[in-house]
Amino acid sequence: MKIIATALIALAATAITAAAQDGGVDFEKQILPILKDKCFNCHEKEHEEKGKIKKPKGGLRLDGADVIMKGGKEYPGETVVAGKPDASWLLKTMALPESDDLAMPPEGKGDRVSAENQALIKKWIEGGAKFGSWKGES
Repeated sequence: MKIIATALIALAATAITAAAQDGGVDFEKQILPILKDKCFNCHEKEHEEKGKIKKPKGGLRLDGADVIMKGGKEYPGETVVAGKPDASWLLKTMALPESDDLAMPPEGKGDRVSAENQALIKKWIEGGAKFGSWKGES
């Protein structure tokens, strides 16, 4: 019984350490739902919708780990800069006033990302912007 308890304590400590190392933010559980709700409508893989081909705005896709890190036409490689939230356009554009031309989502295209969710995205980026096992679309 003592061996099992010791093993469980060690396992819990390992999980806590891993969470601390990646900023304690789980991409799939915490960040992906925000992106799906606020960003995918305009920034996902080219597809047909209502008989029309819908392309990702600005060439930016946020529906896959590789394409997030690749970035769009405007700021390639700068959408998410691991460890550098202030250099990451994903976060910068969310924090702009709604009236700014670069604000995301743009005025009239959906509700803004809450300050709480922006803080969570910032923490994820500070922690290295790790995607875990999620790959998404490529």
